[in-house]
Amino acid sequence: MNYHIEAKSKRRIRIRMKRTRLTEEEARILEYAFAGMPGVTKVTLYRETGGCALEFECEAGEILKRLDHFRFENVEVLAEEEEQRISALEMKNRKLDEQLKKKLRLRILAEMTADIALPMPVQIGYHLWQLVTLKNL
Repeated sequence: MNYHIEAKSKRRIRIRMKRTRLTEEEARILEYAFAGMPGVTKVTLYRETGGCALEFECEAGEILKRLDHFRFENVEVLAEEEEQRISALEMKNRKLDEQLKKKLRLRILAEMTADIALPMPVQIGYHLWQLVTLKNL
């Protein structure tokens, strides 16, 4: 990758790409690639200036070596595949909005009421009807 070092300290390095600006896609690819580097703890991108700051817990020489070998083309395919997969950790950290929670509570309450109040043959028919119309979800 073509870059030059703007500032360097023991645990942080700030670089500037040879490009004057980063597109949204380039910024996404850089963030994905740099955040995945072993030892990197924080990535800060500056799209307007084409810069990037990396905080790390390893040797600066390792980071510079990885930067020298970095190619947008190599990461682009991996980033697109990764976007399609949602990790279990990400799913665990996602929060439902309150409106959706309210809808789900009402739906669960309606299901519970139907299971308690309706006789068994009607319950079976109701749940079979739900299975048939499940493709609408």
